[in-house]
Amino acid sequence: MMRGKLMHREFAEIYDVFMKHVNYDVWYKFLRMFITKKGAVLDLGCGTGEFIWRFLRDGFPVIGVDLSEKMLDISEKKLIGKNLADGNYKLIRDNIVSYENKAIFYESLDVGRNHGISGNYDEIQPVDYIICNFDTINYLKSEKEFLKFIEKCGKNLKKGGYLIFDAVTEDIFEEIFENDIFLDEEPEYTSIWRHEKISRKKHIVEIDLFIREDENDNLFRKYNEVQEKFIYDPEWIVETAQSKGFEVFDTVFNPEFGESRIFFVLKKL
Repeated sequence: MMRGKLMHREFAEIYDVFMKHVNYDVWYKFLRMFITKKGAVLDLGCGTGEFIWRFLRDGFPVIGVDLSEKMLDISEKKLIGKNLADGNYKLIRDNIVSYENKAIFYESLDVGRNHGISGNYDEIQPVDYIICNFDTINYLKSEKEFLKFIEKCGKNLKKGGYLIFDAVTEDIFEEIFENDIFLDEEPEYTSIWRHEKISRKKHIVEIDLFIREDENDNLFRKYNEVQEKFIYDPEWIVETAQSKGFEVFDTVFNPEFGESRIFFVLKKL
């Protein structure tokens, strides 16, 4: 039985290397098919801020929420490096299931990590869009946690606003693994993935990642992470969303991001 750590506790500093294969520009373009008018974006599980800086570049105010302070620190440095640190944004350490947005954007304020925003309000301040990418909801531990997530999103979202998230189906394990093992060799790193099915809906994936210390030698630094994935029935997600005040605007398969990934585009009624 595999035993593990919280997701990205060790991986934060090398997360961008590990995710180098992801075409963020294509993913962002896909999101913008539904996020057309300017408005405030809440990015739940924002990671190292790859979508935050793209939305800021295009004139959207953004709130990024992640449980990892290290991820948020990297996001901040990334925004500084891209000359976007004066953008209208806020980065917050919190759980995506419990987060309540209390921030209001003001165009006239000076900006920065907590700038461009007036916060600490007693009431929730709804946003125009909520995004939650890279099957983050599959890291919630149960259907009960997903219910809390969808209910909180309903409170954080304006009427007529959009919630966009993706989830993977059980097919992803057949898509990636052969005999429950997957080996990924890249110039910058080598990773070994091991899969274990715990129950019908619960799976564990352990990743040993070896990052090359110097491109001119064979020294590697080892990182280890254990991820727990909970698999949802897509029809249950749709029915649950509808029961919580959302219209299912669209469900989308995009082969660019894998055959086992479904995007849910929900509109708050």
